[in-house]
Amino acid sequence: MADRRNEEVARETESIVGPSVKIEGDLKSNGNLRIDGTVIGTVKTSQNLTVGNSAHISANIEAENATVFGVIEGNVKVAGGLVLGSTGKILGDINCGKLKVEEGAYFAGKCQMKDKPGIEPISETPAVAAVK
Repeated sequence: MADRRNEEVARETESIVGPSVKIEGDLKSNGNLRIDGTVIGTVKTSQNLTVGNSAHISANIEAENATVFGVIEGNVKVAGGLVLGSTGKILGDINCGKLKVEEGAYFAGKCQMKDKPGIEPISETPAVAAVK
């Protein structure tokens, strides 16, 4: 099922930054974006972002959904779902709605997920309160 979805996104990709391309500055898109090259600056798309195996991004990122197989050095903010693939590496903080981390992926930073309606925070247990 995931392969089928990835194929659909690949067909719908509006812009591709190829493996031999290096961008320094702001990269903004209103369509699906795939990065296989190098980006230094910021990356923003209102749609889906795919970071390929050969990509190296030194930038803060904002996207609706993202799939990461390459390297990101920077903070990642995704409104919907973030998939950190088995070859993916994120060195920075993550803020997302949903998170999937495949075996072999690497992440160093903080992760904050959006609150789900109807889920109450866990109250402190007596043991936790005693430690404070």
